[in-house]
Amino acid sequence: MTCDLNRRGFLRKAGALGVGLAAGPFGAPYVARAANSEIRIVSNPGLENATLNALMDELGYFKTYDVDARIIQIPGPTGPFDAIARGAADVCMVSGYNLVLTRIEQGAPVKIVGAGMKKCALTVYARPGGVRTLEGLEGKTFAVGPQHGLLHTLMLQLLKEKGLDASRITFADHGSNEHCFDAVASGAADACLASISHLNDDRGPQVISDGNLWQALPDCVFQTAYAADAALGAKHEGLVAVMAAYGALYDYLMSPASHDAFIDARKRAQKHFDAASAEAIWRFNQKQRPYSRNLTLSEREIGYLQDMDIGVGSLKRKQPFSAVADMSVARAAAARFEA
Repeated sequence: MTCDLNRRGFLRKAGALGVGLAAGPFGAPYVARAANSEIRIVSNPGLENATLNALMDELGYFKTYDVDARIIQIPGPTGPFDAIARGAADVCMVSGYNLVLTRIEQGAPVKIVGAGMKKCALTVYARPGGVRTLEGLEGKTFAVGPQHGLLHTLMLQLLKEKGLDASRITFADHGSNEHCFDAVASGAADACLASISHLNDDRGPQVISDGNLWQALPDCVFQTAYAADAALGAKHEGLVAVMAAYGALYDYLMSPASHDAFIDARKRAQKHFDAASAEAIWRFNQKQRPYSRNLTLSEREIGYLQDMDIGVGSLKRKQPFSAVADMSVARAAAARFEA
């Protein structure tokens, strides 16, 4: 699903890339001070990102941390990374794009600068009366996205860590995790990997006993934040302010006080509001606390992602931490956030 960017002035004007510059539906547009101090934050125009953007604007964290920001929305799984790699944006704070390390290995002038959501907010669903455990997937049709895409890669890692043979499962490309869930609901597939937003869904697919990725893959970072090398040099202080603002937002999302604001933001971002999915996400945030306040990633966490990518063949070799990541911004942001 994508948000209705025209609601309440959310779509303000077109940028040079021909995409919406989201100012947020809750208040007056944030006015940039100068192009050379402005941080261009790029994201996908999906429902989850639209909800976070709306909350960020409503809560005023950009102003609290003196952030001069412009949010650029570009569709497609590769869109945000492509924009940063070609110098059209500075940072992506929330991305489930699983080829970041691959693109860096190929020479993209980009570094991982921290984490968005650390815990994987995905689980395995199956048709009622069918598969009940991961072992039961043998001989079944499993809905994922494209080969070596995020869903496929995570599922292969899950099977590997459980000691199960992925070659005994038929993987079918049904697109996004929403489409994969629909494939199981319609009977086109036996099981799928999909968002926790469906935990309250009444259409039929049910969670299998050992399919919660946040439990089964506790070392896997779900969403990374990444920035242009040029921005890390020329806009370091601006990036620190951005990450401090997001740290505050994530901390708020995991607090009980966030319920009404989160639901309201989602109502405004979603054209046809789904109360059940909104509640499922909010409860997940409360119970599992999937975000990190300081946003930093360790060498061990980056190493795990590299090993996973090498295992599926999307990465050729493990590179030094300093070649693919720079945590200086996240560390400085954590100090500012805690101050």
